[in-house]
Amino acid sequence: MKNLRKPVGQYILDEIGDVEDSDTYIEELLPLIGEVVLFFNGLESSLDHYLCESISDRSDRLGLMMLHNLMYATKVDLFQRVSDDMLRTMSFSIPSYELLLPMLRECGVLRNRVVHANWEYTNEEGYTHVRFKISKNGTEHDMWQFSVESMREVIDKIIATREIFDVFQEELSEAFAK
Repeated sequence: MKNLRKPVGQYILDEIGDVEDSDTYIEELLPLIGEVVLFFNGLESSLDHYLCESISDRSDRLGLMMLHNLMYATKVDLFQRVSDDMLRTMSFSIPSYELLLPMLRECGVLRNRVVHANWEYTNEEGYTHVRFKISKNGTEHDMWQFSVESMREVIDKIIATREIFDVFQEELSEAFAK
């Protein structure tokens, strides 16, 4: 996905561009937005299950109480701390682990871009307002260009991450069995 930054003018909608036909542009993206949500929620559920099991192998209740209301990024940080500590104390490495962490983080960023995009503010080039960025450059519109192809790439990355997560858990089980 390409991104574009435009300065915010006097009003919130200044500099976004023509958004009159946003409905027409995003119509074919709507089912893909749903797929991003569906597959990401499955990935997050896998992460929750792993963390709950790491906290207690007798019941998920304690883990769920601890995970309740945690943001996804916080869960990924917890996953890293738990996994790093376990792998360090067990003195073995899991090849898929190094691949998994950046993939989990990227999926969170991509999901947030899709879910938090203001789809009503999609201009004729397909750039959609995702958020405001405030920096030394001032206040800017952060806009991302979504397309059917880029949305499918997001979905594929989420699915691939869940597959690597499954490989990680299999490798972990095999290492413990030795």
